[in-house]
Amino acid sequence: MAIQQMLLGVGIPKKTYVDDVFSTYLYTGTGSSRSVTNGINLSGEGGMVWIKNRVTASSQHTIMDTERGAGKQIHTDDSMAQGTGRTDLLSSFNSNGFSIGGGDRYTNDTNDTYVSYSFRKAKKFFDVVTYTGNGTARTIAHGLGSVPGMIYIKKISGAESWAGYHRSFGNTKTFYPDLTVAADNGNDTWNSTTPTATHFSLKTDGNTNGNGASYVAYLFAHNDGDGEFGEEGDKDIIKCGSYTGNASSTGPTVTLGFEPQFLLIKVAGTSGNWVMFDSSRGLAYGNEDKRFDQNQDD
Repeated sequence: MAIQQMLLGVGIPKKTYVDDVFSTYLYTGTGSSRSVTNGINLSGEGGMVWIKNRVTASSQHTIMDTERGAGKQIHTDDSMAQGTGRTDLLSSFNSNGFSIGGGDRYTNDTNDTYVSYSFRKAKKFFDVVTYTGNGTARTIAHGLGSVPGMIYIKKISGAESWAGYHRSFGNTKTFYPDLTVAADNGNDTWNSTTPTATHFSLKTDGNTNGNGASYVAYLFAHNDGDGEFGEEGDKDIIKCGSYTGNASSTGPTVTLGFEPQFLLIKVAGTSGNWVMFDSSRGLAYGNEDKRFDQNQDD
């Protein structure tokens, strides 16, 4: 009993696995309210859900998160302000997934098939931050606990293109998740300052820091031998990197150290779509993989 009490007093660190923080879940729409159970504690820990209709044309990528609340959607394939009050899209974030309303083509049309990606907040994996712009150079605090590998920012109070940071581009370039254009030097979006494990920096660009405007930021970690996941608490589960193409069917090979469940690729130096793959729809060597383009509603 004394030993047990001592262990309870000290506390045993909780092990976190990739299945605790990320899920790709496929489902078929019913047209009626329902719950999607994927094992991700969104109500308790917070996070983001990204849903795409797999069969219906002109059905946008729809993102909702716990910071803005259920029913407030934005789309990676357009620049519009967030929608509000759409609980028919997503009605609640739950301790084991999320619930959706009935009858909308974006998330639950009868007999349509869907893919959902759930990213749970977790140190060294993912974070969501909302803030109000002030039109002056500043820093924004985050809880990622490590230097972000990639950041997506969307103005939610008005129409404005998304803005993105990627560690491979550095702190002087901006990419645009809803557009096909190459990364550019833009308006010095990041104030020529690399993000830290606690803050990211902004200048005065309207995409990210317009005076009085509201924004949401999604921060993705980059593990480089310093991940804290898995049985021993030392595994990497997310990487943000770059590679040079060779226009050959035999390469290149990009070594991650783990088998990916979700993959997003954008050609960096020229115009091109944001190509999305996942292991549930098909991500296998030698096969014809099923893809989405993040910037299109196809």
